[in-house]
Amino acid sequence: MPEVHVEDMLSRRLRALAKQAPKFAAQALNKEAIKAMRVSAQLVPVSPNGGTLRRSRKVHHAKPPELKAMLTYGTEYAIYVHEIPSPPAKSPKGRSARHHPPTQWKYLEQPIQEAAVGFRGRVATDIERRIKKWASRLDKGSKK
Repeated sequence: MPEVHVEDMLSRRLRALAKQAPKFAAQALNKEAIKAMRVSAQLVPVSPNGGTLRRSRKVHHAKPPELKAMLTYGTEYAIYVHEIPSPPAKSPKGRSARHHPPTQWKYLEQPIQEAAVGFRGRVATDIERRIKKWASRLDKGSKK
C-alpha cells in the first residue's frame, strides 16, 4: 500500500486554493456589483422619448489580480442627471429636475451606499461558499 503524507496533500491543496482564491473573490465582487446595478437601473431617470441613459449602464467586472468592479453609465449627460436634485433642492448651479418615482437623482450613489452595508460579510460568505464547493469537488475527485 502506498504511503500518503498528509502534509504533502495539505500543501498541494493549499497551493491549489491560493490559485483559486482571487477568482472566487472576483466572482463574489461581481455578484455584488450586478445586484447594485440592478437597483440602480430601477432608479435611473428615463426620458419620455428614450431610455438611452438606462441602456448605457455597464458593470465592469473584477478580474484577478485587480479585484475592482466598476459601475458606469455611458452617456455624456449621466453625471448631470445624477447630480441635479429634485425640487425644492438645487444643484450648485441652481438647477433642479423632477423625477417620476421610483426614479431619482443619485441613482447610482444610493444603491452603492446601500450595498456597502454588510458588504464585507456578504462577500466573505460568498467566497467561503465557493471554497467549500471547490473543496467538495476535490474530495469527490480524490475518492475515485
